[in-house]
Amino acid sequence: MNRPDNAPANAPGNTPEPDPSMNTQFLDALVPRLTAGRYTLTAHQSLTKGGDHVDEGYLPTPDAPVTQHIEVRAPRFTVEPEWIHGAYPPPGATGTYDDVLPHLTLERPTLPWERQEGKDGKGGVLPWLALLVFGEGELPGDPHCLGHTDQRTVAELSDPAARSADDPADVVLPAFDQGTDPIGDDEKKQVCRTVLVPAAVFHAVAPAEDELPLLTHVRRVDKRHQGVTLTEDRIEAGDYAVAVANRLPGAAGGRYVAHLVSLEGWRSRLPDGTEAAETCTGPAERLRLVSLWSWAFESLADHAPGFAALTEHFVDTQGDQGTDLLLRVPVGDRPLSGAEQREVADRLRAGYLPLSCRTESGRATFGWYRGPLVAAPVPARTDRERRRCAAEALIHLEEYGVFDVSLATAFTAGRGVAFADHQFAATLLRLRGKVRKLAERALNEPAHPVAPGAPDDGTATGARARLAHLVTNGLGEHLHEIHRRPVRPAPGTSRTVAATAPAPVTPVPSATRLPEIAGITARRLRTDTPLRERLSAALDTLTGADQDEDLTAVQEWLTRLRSLEGVPFAHLVPDARMLPAESLRFFHVDADWTATLLEGALSVGLAHSFDLAADDLLFGPQGRAPLPGPQGPVTGLLLRSQLVSGWPALEIRPYAAPRTTGGESALPVLRRAALAEDVLLVVVDGVPGRVEIAEPQQGVHFGIDEPDDGGGDDPVDDGVIRLRSLTGRIGEELPGKLFPATPGLRPYLRAPGDNGPDRVLRTAKLANGLQGALGLEKPLTPGQFALQMINAAQRRTFTTTTGDHANG
Repeated sequence: MNRPDNAPANAPGNTPEPDPSMNTQFLDALVPRLTAGRYTLTAHQSLTKGGDHVDEGYLPTPDAPVTQHIEVRAPRFTVEPEWIHGAYPPPGATGTYDDVLPHLTLERPTLPWERQEGKDGKGGVLPWLALLVFGEGELPGDPHCLGHTDQRTVAELSDPAARSADDPADVVLPAFDQGTDPIGDDEKKQVCRTVLVPAAVFHAVAPAEDELPLLTHVRRVDKRHQGVTLTEDRIEAGDYAVAVANRLPGAAGGRYVAHLVSLEGWRSRLPDGTEAAETCTGPAERLRLVSLWSWAFESLADHAPGFAALTEHFVDTQGDQGTDLLLRVPVGDRPLSGAEQREVADRLRAGYLPLSCRTESGRATFGWYRGPLVAAPVPARTDRERRRCAAEALIHLEEYGVFDVSLATAFTAGRGVAFADHQFAATLLRLRGKVRKLAERALNEPAHPVAPGAPDDGTATGARARLAHLVTNGLGEHLHEIHRRPVRPAPGTSRTVAATAPAPVTPVPSATRLPEIAGITARRLRTDTPLRERLSAALDTLTGADQDEDLTAVQEWLTRLRSLEGVPFAHLVPDARMLPAESLRFFHVDADWTATLLEGALSVGLAHSFDLAADDLLFGPQGRAPLPGPQGPVTGLLLRSQLVSGWPALEIRPYAAPRTTGGESALPVLRRAALAEDVLLVVVDGVPGRVEIAEPQQGVHFGIDEPDDGGGDDPVDDGVIRLRSLTGRIGEELPGKLFPATPGLRPYLRAPGDNGPDRVLRTAKLANGLQGALGLEKPLTPGQFALQMINAAQRRTFTTTTGDHANG
């Protein structure tokens, strides 16, 4: 059954794995040497020599010992909040809990046994507290199960003279044992919380005396485990007392409240455990119970298929060797004739889809399209130039006169995603401006500065370089024109020269100086190593330890885009037949498609050829800030199912080996995203040998399980308990061992009275049935019973059987 609740889910990213080194034990009890009460210590000593007493009467003797009266106190009317480690269902939670036994975990591991309410049949100490679950309308003072309680002083509960006026004669107060453990005057002033329970309701939900030990145990964790939980009941190192309720919430849903109550003074009111006496026949009384702790939750009706049924459907529809679990349009088994039909079938099996499109001239035609998620691995191409427009990514299939538009679509998609994010586009333009300035500054500086006094070998850009620049820009013609002018006589000379007007000189315009970065292309950078090194060194201020914030922002944005974040879903799954409802599909990621996607994004704002070179300097194969790439091929899965909404923290664990190996760890998850309410995308770094899909681990919880082939709306009708080993690998599920043999646990529920509480377990009968199913000679201990009642998280594993694809 799905179990959503209002607790926060895990952050995106790698799914946490269970800690195999964590050692959790279930102990029957931790009973202190001295329980609460008054004791007398006695001491005597004898000193003898040769059998004769020589103490001369100054030592205490057995007949006249020294005595000391002591009092051992223990919690009686309240518990401290810091003693509450966790509760499940979580306080205030809303979810599907009809297969869960609510429980409370206490950080004071001896608390249930610190007071001696009585002895069980084996001479052990009975717990003095129990966890009772009430439904709507069962508590007069809290009909809507909001967690309301009534405050009373201890004196009002223990002293008839101080009885509260709000408790009429039909309200029965607890009969505290004040002979063995008197209530002190200081305790009488203490205020405690109480709950008023009709006697018939208490008789229906309270455990029998022989059931009390089975519903309390100690959980010991000897290694810290940062629990993979969605609740406050975390698995952490230490000893904890656990109190488990004996009632399952109803399948129809409703509100419930759980009370940890003191049983002191109520032992005679407990049911005797026989089926004939399950209905209360006493007077219509109301019992005033001390509530040590309480919380409320809501259980929802669950009419959706359970985890087992939903994942079993994936197995049933996997096809031959799991080939139907690949992301592609089903081809079918129709006979093919001719090369053209075989070509079409091969392309469909490879993940292509025919789509209508128009050429640049406007002619309507169709083209083959395949998204980034493909059915078979596609080798990455590293020997091509960067594409500058979508037209360069078109692939013409000359034999059939059509285009493969896959990469052109990828380019356009990347460009569209970049244009849609104005902040990214502005950041990219600023970054390129910074790169241009740094490059121009580096090219304007001497490549090899000349030291003062050193001979100029012509490589420096000094006076000689400036002179060459002037000559190139028309200095020689300008000087020649000056020499052709008539010479004017000097003042004071008598030489007579015919007066002629000077010939006009046409000014020579200075040539426009091109920037130093003109002509630098990405191709030239790959062949001109000194130039590349010079420009790369100039980018140290951007890529150094204190990396430029614009560069960081662009890097992170491109990395997310490479994980297909922001790419329209229609580009990933272009046809609904590729991912029908309730389906699981595995895929490889086409590295050439994602590379073209990034090229499209980087095509935004290209002003001149150096911008392409700037991108190569930063993000290229030899760039100063390349994008962090995956360690190997990228694969993943798409899940379209009620599992996505029903289990928000559904665990997806990919492993490299097809079989479990010691010390293995899951492959890194590059991206996990819910693309829709029922669609989950998981992108994995590497090719998994197996993929485990499991219910969320929510700590150690107790209840009943769903059968392997799924169940109905009410888990009581077809629920089972998965038996666990009590020897060898203790706690490991026994393959194929379920209880009962025929699913359904209704015979192990108490018969409800007229409109009385229902779904209360016959705990002792259930324990005896488990004992027989396990073939044990002795009855189950509380720790062994708790181990069998662990509400197991179900798991479905898909393994690689042939080729590179995971299948069930």
